Amino acid sequence: MTVVAEGENTEPDYVRAFARLHGAGNVQVEIEGTGFDPKLVVEKAVTLRKKRRKSHYGREDSVWVVFDRDEHSRFAEAKRLAEQNGIELAVSNPCFELWAIFHYQDQDAPIDAYRCQRLLQSLCSTYRMDRGKLFADEHVIVENYEAAVARAKQSLERRDQEGDPGGNPSTSMHHLMERIRQIMSSQQGLDR
Repeated sequence: MTVVAEGENTEPDYVRAFARLHGAGNVQVEIEGTGFDPKLVVEKAVTLRKKRRKSHYGREDSVWVVFDRDEHSRFAEAKRLAEQNGIELAVSNPCFELWAIFHYQDQDAPIDAYRCQRLLQSLCSTYRMDRGKLFADEHVIVENYEAAVARAKQSLERRDQEGDPGGNPSTSMHHLMERIRQIMSSQQGLDR
């Protein structure tokens, strides 16, 4: 599995911590933080997917992109390009920090990225807006994961009911995390 993230630190660090804390074992999760806008993230993912296909001799390697809605002008283009190329999406609106907040509490009112980051800073002792945005509360990542998934699903359902699919606030990060868990489970079954 390959994950290409818009963020260079927060998202890749969380995915690595999640895989490690949930017993990744032999599962290979390659993560690349890009710091680019969503369309460039998807373009990089498409390139990596093509390279990996050749190097894996036709074996399918799932490729995911992780990015924020924020105010990106090429957001719709990025989603279209991903769908056209079989790239899986994990999108947060307004930003990744919403997924982290869902590990602590619900957030149903619309929120901008700055307020979302401030809220996470008040909830997580390792997250600092002014230096290294790191969501590394390992206990919370493990113990509150199921609650975060339930809140993320509910956020998507509510936005759909409101006629604003993927609207603010919502995240589909749980789709990626569940896929990592599936791969880990199947790998652990093979190791027995």
